[in-house]
Amino acid sequence: MTNGCSRLLIRRLSYRRVTGVLLSVALLGAILPSSRQRAQQPSASSKLSGALRQAVNGNDLLVWSDSLRQTVRVLIQTVGPVSPALTAAVTSAGGVPVRNFTSINGVLAELPTAGVLTIAARDDVECMTADHLAQQSASHVEAATAADKVRQLNLLGLGFSGLDGSGIGIAVLDSGIMTGHNDFSNWLGLSRVTASTDIVSDNSNLAQFEINLGLLPLGLNLNLLGLGNRDAYGHGSHVAGTAAGRSIGSGASRGFDGIAPNANLIDVRVLDGSGLGQVSDVIAGIDWVIGHKSQYNIRVMNLSLGAESSESYVTDPLCRAVRRAVASGITVVVAGGNYGLASNGLERYGSITAPGNDPSVITVGSANTHQTDARFDDSVNYFSSRGPTRSFVVDESSVKHYDNLLKPDVIAPGNRIVSAESRACWLAQNNPQLHSSGTGTNAFMQLSGTSIASPVVAGAVALLLQKNPGLTPPLIKAILQYTAQQSPNANICEQGAGLLNIEGATRLAGVLRTDISTAIARGTINVGDPIMLAGATMPTPTSTIAGQSVSWGGYLFAGGSHILAGTELFRRYQGIYNPALVWVGDRVAVNESPVASVQLTTPGVLNADVIAGSYGVFITGSAISNAIASGQSLTLSQGIAASGGVVLADGTTLGQGITLAEGITLAEGITLAEGITLAEGITLAEGITLAETIGLGEP
Repeated sequence: MTNGCSRLLIRRLSYRRVTGVLLSVALLGAILPSSRQRAQQPSASSKLSGALRQAVNGNDLLVWSDSLRQTVRVLIQTVGPVSPALTAAVTSAGGVPVRNFTSINGVLAELPTAGVLTIAARDDVECMTADHLAQQSASHVEAATAADKVRQLNLLGLGFSGLDGSGIGIAVLDSGIMTGHNDFSNWLGLSRVTASTDIVSDNSNLAQFEINLGLLPLGLNLNLLGLGNRDAYGHGSHVAGTAAGRSIGSGASRGFDGIAPNANLIDVRVLDGSGLGQVSDVIAGIDWVIGHKSQYNIRVMNLSLGAESSESYVTDPLCRAVRRAVASGITVVVAGGNYGLASNGLERYGSITAPGNDPSVITVGSANTHQTDARFDDSVNYFSSRGPTRSFVVDESSVKHYDNLLKPDVIAPGNRIVSAESRACWLAQNNPQLHSSGTGTNAFMQLSGTSIASPVVAGAVALLLQKNPGLTPPLIKAILQYTAQQSPNANICEQGAGLLNIEGATRLAGVLRTDISTAIARGTINVGDPIMLAGATMPTPTSTIAGQSVSWGGYLFAGGSHILAGTELFRRYQGIYNPALVWVGDRVAVNESPVASVQLTTPGVLNADVIAGSYGVFITGSAISNAIASGQSLTLSQGIAASGGVVLADGTTLGQGITLAEGITLAEGITLAEGITLAEGITLAEGITLAETIGLGEP
């Protein structure tokens, strides 16, 4: 059955075990539609997501439906901007337009179920998706990531010399931030939460849904849930503290500093005091961030929530929204998901959640530091979702075409991380074992999950931008991947390009021109132009972290399934560093419009695809790095280019003789799964997303 749009499922935390909130999104279109396909007129039913199609035939208790009034709340994506004619048609069908968006062409509307197909049949409607729920999915963390190597506490203890994120705005789309917590103050005691907006509190539809399910007492106003604390759930404050908390140690305590302890925080509340929100709330939050990025210098956006990923990223509204944010110059960091371990104990591949399956974002997996600063014992958490992405499009012959993108991009510490605890928050009150120390505005708790690893990387991005404000989002991703340390015995679908190395990343960022993003915007830089500072040389590709010398991996992912390497990547400007460009497989788009001819990389870039061989995506990162160092990659004498709509390069395959299929066990202990299967937690209803997994972690 062909699905015309993505679908987001929101699932809740188990009351027996804290398991984070995952935004479940199904996406469409691994391949951009051809002109021939666009010429054909799709049926009205084919434009509906699977869940919406079912709702047309019968209403269940879902956050986006009202069984009494026989209405549904839908995200209507349009061909071009929303027209007055469509708005009038919604009204004529007995519906009510609720909200327009700027990051996508679309409108949120409440429609009578009987009128859904009428609206879908319009030529200006591309697809329609149910408005599902969404939930969240030096200190030790400084030392373990080498953030302590890029700054020092000054003699008076009132600030840092070096990189601390000063001047960079990090937008946190989550359950809110407890602005009065000491972790978010600056050296003068003033809050570093410089702006805030509350999207979710105006969502009366969500409030009624929670009342219907008995989650809220009848008549309780969501605005009162926090009793003056904007983060009644507790997830957002912990995430914000991990990225940019300031808690200097004293005496025997090391403190709980975040990665960028002087960055500014922008609180975008899209989840309520129960950890719930809707997809439209998240998209509206992204709209707000894009609209205010210049005012608050928002250069980084963190999304520690995830969604089911069964339809391709191409037309999913949430993925489209994050791509728009990246194209505007905002680096978007996303949790990869916590579904790497199946209920039967097998390692689950293909479990990356959305929007982490979008090629433009930095998707983060979780590493277990085993509570040591040293890196030799770090490993990938069992719960951390594995790639490749398994979102797909179904063609007219009912054949599935999978995205199969290499993900995650990097891994970072996400196990038993201590950060800010919001006062009287739901997480700590219902799971007292999470509390670590302190009370009130100085309380801290411990959480685990890729939702906690994600803000570690978001903080690292702030440090890179402080070092070099001219970096673009894809160039930042390339730097983080190239300098990452390889995790022992971990394959590239477990570790991505490797373990975050802030010391190495900031050194590499420091030798590059500081006007790259400006030159791209002005059209004054061409593929092949030098991007290193005059007189600069490539840094030594090793770092010392916690007294241990570690080598950089020396490669990065590009084009969805390619592995590129070589210093030429940073000596000269590559077309893939344009934040508006998205390259996947044989298709390239700029600002969402397909382009037939474009130079993607320069001659001299190394193609490391051949190293994977029959191992495919299951080759270890160490094997790739070692092979590159020994000269086993291919030098691309002509670079990589798209010509006539076809990219002239082969990508890394899944492996000769290996087929990724739904539910197929590839090897003992390894299971491939299409999208995500939640083994734990309570499903409130289809369309409920949980905040990213929050648990006690692993040993």
